[in-house]
Amino acid sequence: MKSSVLQFKFMKTALIWTFLLGVVLTSCSKKSTTPPVVIDKTALKAAIVIAQALNDNTVEGTKPGQYEVGSKAALTAALTASKAVDASASATQATVTNTVAQLTAAIAAYQGHLIKEIAAANLIGYWKMNGNANDSSGNNNNGVVTVGHAFFGAGTPTLTADRFGRANMAYHFDHGGNIEIPYKASLNPQQITISLWARQDTIGRTINTANCYMVSMNRWNGYKFQTQPFLPFFTVHAIETTDTAYYDRDDAGTAIVPGPTWYHLVVTFKPGFEDFYINGSLVKEWTNVPGTPITVPNINLTIGSDLPTGTYLTVDRKSVV
Repeated sequence: MKSSVLQFKFMKTALIWTFLLGVVLTSCSKKSTTPPVVIDKTALKAAIVIAQALNDNTVEGTKPGQYEVGSKAALTAALTASKAVDASASATQATVTNTVAQLTAAIAAYQGHLIKEIAAANLIGYWKMNGNANDSSGNNNNGVVTVGHAFFGAGTPTLTADRFGRANMAYHFDHGGNIEIPYKASLNPQQITISLWARQDTIGRTINTANCYMVSMNRWNGYKFQTQPFLPFFTVHAIETTDTAYYDRDDAGTAIVPGPTWYHLVVTFKPGFEDFYINGSLVKEWTNVPGTPITVPNINLTIGSDLPTGTYLTVDRKSVV
């Protein structure tokens, strides 16, 4: 009987130790397990879908609805890099987040190269310079290619390649040559936006080297948009109640570089505000320009000069108050 009892006690003790050992091993196993790191690629995948759609379904070209030639390469490169991060099992969350930011920026930059056409209802004049100086706005403000005054060398505007490299789709102005648009009151609005593509070429120029006139109606007695010498510059003669003022404003320091580079230059004027844009970016807003543009007498609008050829060396035509 004794031996039986001792054997039972021994078995009981062995069971207790086995149980304790199991508890210790189990506890140690739980403490040493590290949960896997979950990388959230939801935003990255969504950005890739958007970029892929743009890459596949848009085309480069020169027409409204297309994107400027050469602009897709940066988007494609960012898309390729993003796909590599998405496929990588070792990508960290920081890498994913940075990739999303870079791809999003590439998408926004590409969308900024979309070629848009202003609604016809909002146009006063639209000179495409596509082989001629005709107005495409439907308002019949057709221009006349005009020889410049002899003082400047009697030059004639000549057709040249545009910013896309297309032949005869822009005009080169030199030696006073200009395009005249017959006067209409609609060309002298109380609020105005002038938008154009231009590049500045002053090689060999000896007269008025500091001023390149782009669009003008009776120069400082009306309004004129120019570069002076490399800053976009707008002058407007305005009236407020019975007083008048001449506002000479530039874009406060953002210069263009003469040479082969084309720039999209825009100026807007309305009572109290004058804004300058370069390549779609607002570079300066003036708020100290009260009044509306003054009524200009019957004088042609000019492109490429500050006055019509026949008006030079005569008395300035004063504006009507």
